[in-house]
Amino acid sequence: MKLQNNNFTIYEVEEIKKDFSKLLEEDKVVLDLENITKIDMSAMQLLIALKKSCEESKKEFEIKNLKQEVLSSFEITGIAYVLGV
Repeated sequence: MKLQNNNFTIYEVEEIKKDFSKLLEEDKVVLDLENITKIDMSAMQLLIALKKSCEESKKEFEIKNLKQEVLSSFEITGIAYVLGV
């Protein structure tokens, strides 16, 4: 799934959350964050919850095409380790 918005913040989380439910029906969950330039803690929490759901369902989870500013946010918060990026 490729997120189309440039922002992945509290304002987009509720809408994206609906799409994530559909993703869990797949064997492998791949998120393409190429377009994301801004992310906040609510979005990061949603990503952690999605990864946890994948682990519980024994599904692969992958985040790809991270921009440096998003990766930096993941690293500063320690979430990079949790998400495996």
